[in-house]
Amino acid sequence: MYPVNCVIRFIFVTLMWAPTMGAAQEQMNIKIAIGEWEPFISESYPHYGIVPHIISQIYKEAGVKVTYGFFPWNRSYSQVRDGDWHASAIWGKTPEREQDCLYSDVVYTGEIVLFYRKGEPISWDGDIEALRGLSIGLPLGSAKAKPLEEAESMGLITYDISVDHVLVFKKLLAGRFDALDENKAVGLYNLHTQFSAQEQNMVTYTAPLESWDYHMIFSRASKESRQYRELFNTGLRKMKEDGRFNWMWEAFYQGGYN
Repeated sequence: MYPVNCVIRFIFVTLMWAPTMGAAQEQMNIKIAIGEWEPFISESYPHYGIVPHIISQIYKEAGVKVTYGFFPWNRSYSQVRDGDWHASAIWGKTPEREQDCLYSDVVYTGEIVLFYRKGEPISWDGDIEALRGLSIGLPLGSAKAKPLEEAESMGLITYDISVDHVLVFKKLLAGRFDALDENKAVGLYNLHTQFSAQEQNMVTYTAPLESWDYHMIFSRASKESRQYRELFNTGLRKMKEDGRFNWMWEAFYQGGYN
């Protein structure tokens, strides 16, 4: 048997360490810069929407506190790029962003289409030449679909950048440009919630130009980024394996987050 004084000393040291260890765990606090991107993310939604809910659940199980900050998307990105905030969600991959950020595994896959006015039909069959002469609207901070980016580099199309996802639809309806480069789910959500039935009936969309995978991005300027990305990817894989990931997205498509 151990001497009583040794046992008492062991208990005392353990109790002394316990608060310290707890404090160390509490210091794991990931700061995530996000913005309004309905129907996926909104400050007014339960859990801030489907995407923050997935993120929060993963980090909760990893013992990491999450702090969200809502900003315009271009500011969210610059704060992650500069290392002021650890991460942001969700973003498609571009060469420029990959220079600044680390990417998580795929959180969401969406279809990119061209919305256009029914009276001025536009078709997409993979032929970039068919886009010649078009002016394309794009919300500020959104990435360009790759076929359209190629068409722009060839001088076939021009872009018109708008402040947000609603204003860009208003400009489309007003005939300020020919088509809108947008995520299909986002475009339909904004069209159905922000515009009249008559205005909705004026707009349709093409076949998908491409499918986009969306990820969390982590700052290369932050020393904690790789650890936070590893924790997120591990939790995301677990969530996909046990079925919770699909269940949450099914709830989203049934209107469970707005």
